[in-house]
Amino acid sequence: MGINKREFGKGILYGYGIALKNMNCGNAISFIAKHKEIIRSLYPETELDDMLGCLYQANKVGSDDYDMIIFDHGMDYFPYLIGLTLNVELGTTGFLGLVGEENFDDCLIWQPEYPWEMTDTDKSMDQDKIDEIFEKVISELGIEAKPVHMALYYDDFPKNTSF
Repeated sequence: MGINKREFGKGILYGYGIALKNMNCGNAISFIAKHKEIIRSLYPETELDDMLGCLYQANKVGSDDYDMIIFDHGMDYFPYLIGLTLNVELGTTGFLGLVGEENFDDCLIWQPEYPWEMTDTDKSMDQDKIDEIFEKVISELGIEAKPVHMALYYDDFPKNTSF
């Protein structure tokens, strides 16, 4: 599941997660290629092909500015792909990819559904398992991050200082 804070108005999102900073095009390509079947089931093929095409082109010419490539081509939903992919792969509902705005960066958080909407896998998640999953994601995306508890402020709230 992905969330765009604009749908919520003003407020705070709480969760445990990682900032998706300093990604590069090559690692984004690798993530998409590794999870291609899941991603193809979630998004129309043309969107995936467009995304991969832009990332391949940027990677080929040596541009490592992942953020600019994604933003320029209107593909800022990549954090959503990460969260959705994890949920499908693991049978969970709690991983949320968040597209940042001026008050915080893109991030991936663990924020399970209401207890009556949680899967058995969600209910069995403990801190060690979540940290293990985040470690795997950090490695796949080639980013430097450490899972932290986040309070993500948006719109008129003060700038986030949680990570």
